[in-house]
Amino acid sequence: MTQPNDDGFVSSGHLNRLVGWTTLLIGLALSAALDPWLLDATPAADSDNGVRLAVRHAHGVVIAMAFLQLAMAHLLATPAFHRRERQIAAFLTTIGAGSYIAGYVVALGWPAAQWLVLVGSLVNFSGFALLWRTGPSGVYAPQIKMILPVACFGMLLDFVAGLLPVLPAPWVLDYLGSDDGVRLRMLRLARVAAIALSVLTLLFYGIARHGTADRARMRLGGTSLALGAVGMPLILAAACFTTLQVKYLLPLPATAVVTGVIIGLVIALKAGGMLERWGWFLIAASTSVGMLIGLYAFEGPFPTPGFMGDYNALPRRLTRLAHSYCIVLGMLSIFLSRETRGAGERKNLAKIAASVFIAGCVVSLAVLLLHTVISPLPTAFSVGPLLVLIGAAGCLAGRASPAKLAN
Repeated sequence: MTQPNDDGFVSSGHLNRLVGWTTLLIGLALSAALDPWLLDATPAADSDNGVRLAVRHAHGVVIAMAFLQLAMAHLLATPAFHRRERQIAAFLTTIGAGSYIAGYVVALGWPAAQWLVLVGSLVNFSGFALLWRTGPSGVYAPQIKMILPVACFGMLLDFVAGLLPVLPAPWVLDYLGSDDGVRLRMLRLARVAAIALSVLTLLFYGIARHGTADRARMRLGGTSLALGAVGMPLILAAACFTTLQVKYLLPLPATAVVTGVIIGLVIALKAGGMLERWGWFLIAASTSVGMLIGLYAFEGPFPTPGFMGDYNALPRRLTRLAHSYCIVLGMLSIFLSRETRGAGERKNLAKIAASVFIAGCVVSLAVLLLHTVISPLPTAFSVGPLLVLIGAAGCLAGRASPAKLAN
């Protein structure tokens, strides 16, 4: 994919890129500040457990919307759409992301702000739907046509999730069960999968374009990730709203995702830089472990290992969090790699910052996993995210000029 011929700040994706990176850096700073409290497992912290869950959810929304903005920036930086449609989509998704984040954050203190979540979901949906309706053109048009409806589906799931708090509680409990029940857990994962897998598929096309692998392998990787991006949220949502037996189809899209990610890692090892390779490695490790977690995560087909405990037990919560961190940090690493490509005279700064970033990733994951067996000082949870924040900011500052947003 190549950059559009016009230099419009909005239509070329620079607005979404600016909002995305700003939001993501804020999200990393919040991780460093909040993780010691959010991950506090002492009995004294049980009294504010509900508040912590709400804050954790709001924090996750900030990170998710940041990645969505960066993904939109990459889409708009290609010649796949006309300038007018790119401008409108950029404004809609920027406004939608801001409203969606504000809804969850403000609702922590003022529940009536929940309506902003509904507005943000629909505005985000309209931005992706516009690009879907007009239709992309170019080399990757078929793949983009497959990704856009998945993103739209994810926005509709966000709308449904935002609608649940305003529905009668007895009705929600009767139909979907409690917040930590299987159905709502599937709905949450469906929302995350729709966004994360769409972004991941888009990132794969970027490394495939620069890779030296044969065309058949590239097609297999792209097709596998696209099928996983479609199948995973669709099956999860179907299982949530219909019969739980649909969940037994999940190994199909999960296998497709792992296949595509491993191919992406193989290509990155040959053609990518340090951050690109590190990102695909983290995601490959996480999705592979995720397949094992999926064997018991939704009450079958296999029993939960005894040492993991129930859904809310500390080892299980931290394992889920480490799995999520790998995906988030992996995608962040890949995005940073695209930003710092051709860093020029600031190459040394970019290398140092990349090393700090990777060290932060290792520390973050190590502290989470060690916490399942020991109780480190609460401040230990801040070290990793802080290093990640410093490394990411250094990588962005280390580029010689604004990186091309092309995939």
